[in-house]
Amino acid sequence: MTTWKERHDAAVQKQNAAQKAYQEATDERAQALIDGEVELGSQAAVARELGVTRAGINRAINALKAKRP
Repeated sequence: MTTWKERHDAAVQKQNAAQKAYQEATDERAQALIDGEVELGSQAAVARELGVTRAGINRAINALKAKRP
């Protein structure tokens, strides 16, 4: 049996791990979009290929670029 505090701390650890995994996947997605832009020639072409808006592509790429020095 565990205490409520132990259960809380375990849940916080799970949340932190999930957040880290989400951020890594977000960064990987943005890098793939950058690679797609290089391959296809534009963000618009990537958006058409994926069936999403160019604005969404641009936001993802800009968020990754803002994180990098």
